[in-house]
Amino acid sequence: MDTSFKNIAIEKKIGDTAKAAIQWFAAREEEWLLLFDNADDPNIDLNKFFPQCNHGNVIITTRNPGLSVYAGANTHVDNMEEADAVELLLRSAALESVPKNRVAATAIAKELACLPLAIIQAGAYIAKSRNLGGYLTVYSTNKSRLLNEKPAQSHDSYVWTVYTTWQMSFNKLSPLAAQFLQLCSFLHHKGISEEFFINASKYHPKSASPTEKDLEGSLEFLSHFVLPGKTWDTLRFQDVTAEIMSYSLMIFDPDQTMFSMHPLVHDWCQSIITDQEAYH
Repeated sequence: MDTSFKNIAIEKKIGDTAKAAIQWFAAREEEWLLLFDNADDPNIDLNKFFPQCNHGNVIITTRNPGLSVYAGANTHVDNMEEADAVELLLRSAALESVPKNRVAATAIAKELACLPLAIIQAGAYIAKSRNLGGYLTVYSTNKSRLLNEKPAQSHDSYVWTVYTTWQMSFNKLSPLAAQFLQLCSFLHHKGISEEFFINASKYHPKSASPTEKDLEGSLEFLSHFVLPGKTWDTLRFQDVTAEIMSYSLMIFDPDQTMFSMHPLVHDWCQSIITDQEAYH
């Protein structure tokens, strides 16, 4: 962002610093629009880039729900509707929207849970292979390769694939948040509740049950959320889940008070675990 503002300053011949450009926007009398696109990094203080004035307009696109504090209004963009995903797939694959193609495309859209970037990657592969009907067969045995493959031809300048996008986000998580996310990948991708972890933290071994030694890793993980006196640390739990949600690797439904993961994120989180036994 510094570079973008510096370029504006240079273009307007008002200096060569981001501060000069920001002050220039603040001093303008007419309306202006600033777009902060893909402002996903929670470690960047976006507020310092806002011109301090009572006019002008700012749009932020981000996966980080925490940035809604800066907005007078915000909109959550949910998964694509199935019909839109089908149209996107056929358009990306350069195929006609005829009934036969739509039937095959609908099955693919459902398998990919209507994730836009995954749909685009599938379309690029189909455009190359010309095999719409056989895509799901190939996908079932080559999921990782297909979701990690950057199309040679693309309609935009976005350079990351589905898997690399998630991997970059995952790499920024704290160890505790990363462990939490991977543990959740062994639960159903919907209906993940804080209550589940609270109950687990109160576990006491009984005869014919797993012993504390068997559950050593799980109990050690849960200990991070238990205060002295064996009380549950809700604030710590909220900090960890908020960190994960800031990268859109998990979402929260306030009406149901439940967390969920996109089905593809859920599968991917399991696939990158090197020690599967540690989570069983």
